[in-house]
Amino acid sequence: MPTIKFFTLGCKANQYDTQSIRERFLEKGFSDSGKSKADYFLVNTCTVTSGADQKSRNAIRKCNRLNPVAKIIVTGCLVEKDHQSLAGIGGISLLVKKSFFPEGITRFSGHTRAFLKIQDGCGNFCTYCKVALVRGRERSKDIKQVIYEARKLIACGHKEIVLTGICLGAYGKDLKPKRDLSEVIDELEKIEGLLRIRLSSIEAGDISSRLMKRFRKNAKLCRHLHVPIQSGDNHVLKLMNRKYTAKKYLNLVKRLKSVIPGLSITTDCMIGFPGEEEVNFKNTLNLIKKIMPLKVHIFPYSNRPGTKASRFASQTDPSAIRSRCRTMEDAAEISRLSFMRKSIGKKVSVLIEGRSKDNPDFLEGLTDNYLQVKLPFKPGLKNKIIFARLRSIGNDSYAGEYID
Repeated sequence: MPTIKFFTLGCKANQYDTQSIRERFLEKGFSDSGKSKADYFLVNTCTVTSGADQKSRNAIRKCNRLNPVAKIIVTGCLVEKDHQSLAGIGGISLLVKKSFFPEGITRFSGHTRAFLKIQDGCGNFCTYCKVALVRGRERSKDIKQVIYEARKLIACGHKEIVLTGICLGAYGKDLKPKRDLSEVIDELEKIEGLLRIRLSSIEAGDISSRLMKRFRKNAKLCRHLHVPIQSGDNHVLKLMNRKYTAKKYLNLVKRLKSVIPGLSITTDCMIGFPGEEEVNFKNTLNLIKKIMPLKVHIFPYSNRPGTKASRFASQTDPSAIRSRCRTMEDAAEISRLSFMRKSIGKKVSVLIEGRSKDNPDFLEGLTDNYLQVKLPFKPGLKNKIIFARLRSIGNDSYAGEYID
């Protein structure tokens, strides 16, 4: 029986795609190798930043080192537009430009929470981003297929499903008749055994009043939203082709927090976009201080060939980018701690994901609003939802105690 090992770079959608590919290989008689060495390797690449490009290339080289005679298959976003950049790496047997993988998945190997991709493609064309170039037009999975996959995942033992897509909020706009994300949530809520529904990244302009109502009425819908901000300066937002202003974003967050008590917001923030001066950066910094997110994913601007921003003349000095990143990291840490302190002493439900990576004497899991909790180890709790009280803050998690 031939063995195959998978490497996945990038987003939740890529992780879903890898699982879909994995199931196709297993159906053909392959064995998923739990060891480093395998007869075949598949690398699902990412190209969202120059760092992602490098990590993808490094993963291919690692496969070569693990087994120089193995067959290496490379797919994913880097292959879609820049497969020539892989030409200098030896050992690649096949480059595959991938489709939407409509076959779907029946389980999510190695994960407690199951990612379910319901949408692909992007029509936003942000000037810094290659995603629309490599993922293509927006397209949605039929809602019947979504529910079918969800039932399979629940039957496999998953208690939480994370709905994901390249532009999740665009779900259903291309279908006939048109559907929307709220309808998916309504149908998923009916599935017995599904305890949590979580949304992955969603654009600010896609959070409708209808969607907000689902958070009020649907007890399964997790109180966490990842809403990319990228910049808090209107001039930079316009250069980025982001379709909101700093004020609109702030008002949206205020409304969300008033409608959904305990909601946690996480976000993406890009530093050093071409044309960003110190005053523009300070506007972003001030907006972060106002919205007080649980977590800020900080990205130094990465020049992506083929995008409009790559042709902008006023590129930001790298030393200024590094300095601003450090300043943003400090602000993000203050925001994180401020949010977390508000929950000390509260009773929460925790989905146990397994033993702590830092200390096997502890279990770790997530609350519905994306707080990480560590608890003393007890056998048999993995993939179960338990009640705990949050006692103190560690590095990026809480120390909790069980509530019987």
